[in-house]
Amino acid sequence: MKKNGFAIIETVLVVVVLTSSLLLLYTSFNKILQSEKTRVNYDDVNYIYRTYYLKNALNSLNIVFPMRDLDTKSNNGRGIHFVVLGMDYEGLFNGYESKKPFVNSMIMDFDVKQILLVNTNKFDNIKKCTKECSENTSCDEYVNCNQLYTNVSENMIAYLQTVAVDFDAVYTLVVEYESCDSDNVCHDYYGWVGV
Repeated sequence: MKKNGFAIIETVLVVVVLTSSLLLLYTSFNKILQSEKTRVNYDDVNYIYRTYYLKNALNSLNIVFPMRDLDTKSNNGRGIHFVVLGMDYEGLFNGYESKKPFVNSMIMDFDVKQILLVNTNKFDNIKKCTKECSENTSCDEYVNCNQLYTNVSENMIAYLQTVAVDFDAVYTLVVEYESCDSDNVCHDYYGWVGV
């Protein structure tokens, strides 16, 4: 009788240890799987080419990127490090209003969700932006961080943390794409290119 009791306790202990090990393995595997799914959406070759062609198309239409805003605008002596581009951006189509419908259709065809133009020299400052800094006016980068967290999606901010920019380029064009399948399941993809 005593021998059977010991076998039951031993079996329970083995089951507990195996269950704990399997749960630990599952959570580790799940974290790796989630990070891999996210990484696949970052810098996919297809979307890097889309970003490159988008930049070239805008350049070939002689639309001048609003880079002057990055160089001249400042808030309390602090320069602007990035501009969110869109069809409503006031400086994008100055003198080229007739090309706006073509660019709009191209952006829709490319599944563009959001476009950023970032001053490459200030990219590291953008990477350091936190939600806390965006809400604290005494933070050195408050203006840029506040604009970033106000105008840019959380997923795009997470992507910006992973970008290793080409410092030979003066500006970096960063694009967020949204691609939906036939079941209306949508995924965000990201790409960047130096300008």
